[in-house]
Amino acid sequence: MTLRQQFSLLTGLLVVILLAGNLVLTISNGRDYFQQQLNARAYDAATSLALSMSQMTDQDTVQLSRLIDVLFDRGFFSAIEFHPVNGDAIHRRSREALATRPAPAWFMASVDFDMTPAQADVTRQWQRLGTVTVTSHTDFAYRDLWAMVRSEMIWFAWVLVLSLGLLHLLLNWLFRPVLLVEKQALAICEREWQVQENIPRARELRRMVLAMNKMVLKLQSIFSEQSAMTEQLREESFQDPLTGVLNRRGFDERLAHILQREEEHSGLLVLLQLGGLAEFNRDEGRQAADDLLQLLGSQIREATAGSAQAFAGRRSGTDFAVYLPCSDSLQADELLHQVHSDLLTSVLTQRNALVFHLGGVFLQNGRDDPSHALSCADAALRQAQRHPDSTAQLYDGSSADKEWTAGEWRTLLTEALASDALSLQFMPVLCHRNNRILQYEVLTRLSWQDEIISAARFWPMVEQHQLAARYDLAIIARVIRQLVKQPPRPDVRYCVNLSAASVLDDEFHHQLQSLLAESPELAGYLALEVAEPALPGAEAALARLAMVLRPFRIALGVDQVGTGNMAFAYLQRLPLDYIRIDGSFNRGLHQAQDRKFFIQSMVQIAHNLDLLVLGEGVEENADVAVLRQTGVDGMSGYYFSRPLLSLSDAHQWQPPSE
Repeated sequence: MTLRQQFSLLTGLLVVILLAGNLVLTISNGRDYFQQQLNARAYDAATSLALSMSQMTDQDTVQLSRLIDVLFDRGFFSAIEFHPVNGDAIHRRSREALATRPAPAWFMASVDFDMTPAQADVTRQWQRLGTVTVTSHTDFAYRDLWAMVRSEMIWFAWVLVLSLGLLHLLLNWLFRPVLLVEKQALAICEREWQVQENIPRARELRRMVLAMNKMVLKLQSIFSEQSAMTEQLREESFQDPLTGVLNRRGFDERLAHILQREEEHSGLLVLLQLGGLAEFNRDEGRQAADDLLQLLGSQIREATAGSAQAFAGRRSGTDFAVYLPCSDSLQADELLHQVHSDLLTSVLTQRNALVFHLGGVFLQNGRDDPSHALSCADAALRQAQRHPDSTAQLYDGSSADKEWTAGEWRTLLTEALASDALSLQFMPVLCHRNNRILQYEVLTRLSWQDEIISAARFWPMVEQHQLAARYDLAIIARVIRQLVKQPPRPDVRYCVNLSAASVLDDEFHHQLQSLLAESPELAGYLALEVAEPALPGAEAALARLAMVLRPFRIALGVDQVGTGNMAFAYLQRLPLDYIRIDGSFNRGLHQAQDRKFFIQSMVQIAHNLDLLVLGEGVEENADVAVLRQTGVDGMSGYYFSRPLLSLSDAHQWQPPSE
């Protein structure tokens, strides 16, 4: 029962008690009054009748009866009797009860009139002739008393209704600050910092509201400080302060994470070297050189903004590296020259002393050695430097996989989508506290003409041909269809990664809503996540998507946390359920104290916002132990399991015993 209800009940009870007490008092006083009136009327009638009889010359029976009848017919008496002294005759008149009850039976039973018969002596010349007895009729008293009580009860009812109405308005006014405080508390749980502007005048309520406002501002300050500290730690450890891209260590660790995991990869590694900077620095000054490097860093970041899997780093003063996902060497060569062309038109404009050389290598499948990959890219860079006419050179390595043109890729992807050639694999995410399954990450493969094409290879072409929204819908639909055939595990979610293009597409929102509405009982088992590098520019759209997902109880998460350049304040702004730390931070964690501290900071921020924290890409037992120390809620990686090839295999799989 709420406090408002308690107040209303207590006040209403007090009003009812007061009114009931007043009603009881009214009935008691009314009964006494009517009883006195009836007794007095009976006494007056007896006295008057006795006086009239005393003036009679004889005791004529007929005349006595007339006197009694005249008095009785007034209707106020139930009985009139005359008892002569000699006892020869008794003249009696009595009245039966009225045909209709003057009042309800319960009322008449609860109100008792004590009627005392009135007596008067009939005398003549000091001689007593007899006695007259008159008894008043109570039906009329009951009728009048009930009419009075009924009127008062109606008035009491109006008073009660009016009192409760006024009480409701008063409580609304008094409890408005309390409700706003409650709203504040709920907003904090939803990661919103609301401050009440209207301060109540009542001293107690004023102090409560001011204290709540102070707490909200304090919590906001703590969260901001934690976010700023964590962002600063990330920047100092993994980011180049001048250009804003990754530093050498950050780039190498992320590259190693992609290349050395057993999951397939497909992308272009580019090494970029800026020549003539020393002369430019001498002629234009250090600040101009720094401005140039900042511009270069901005252009490189822009080149990687199109894909959540792309990243860039500064390896030395004038050396940069870029990783761009692509499907084959043909697309890799196109990307390499596109990057070179963009830099020529943006950075080298009117700077004839400067020159760019780019060397790239197409990397695909299996575990590649990062050192070997960098060596191949460096060899291509040296080749480009030796040929001034070709300042962008792709490493001449052979590819084991078939290469398609852009048109062939589009045909392949369109036909594969129409024929439902998608296949799903499932990577379990384990809770380290009780060793139970929290999630299954849904991984996608494309089965086409007896060939299995990994997502790392075909997804860049999906994005290039603007088919991401269609593929995301197809993947979600396939997950739901499989869950229809094989009921989901209780308390387990099936996580699908969404592209930035899908999040930004309002039509995708409507189509997704319609798809989920077809199987609402299964929709609650899904989780959708977006890569952190894709959030800039898509935050508002993601918030709209969250409103679409809310009725279906779908969890919303962010993947690759730590790899984006976005401030961690988005964790507070977005209605998220979990975050997933990028595997590049988890790989070799036991040998990197600064990364451990970074993850601990992220865990603290997330847990303060009631978010789960998951870690991916775990491959060593030593890293598992350190991740447990950081406080993460769940982990996934080849240390626990390889991707399971079917939903049936996923449901039959059991976590390894600890």
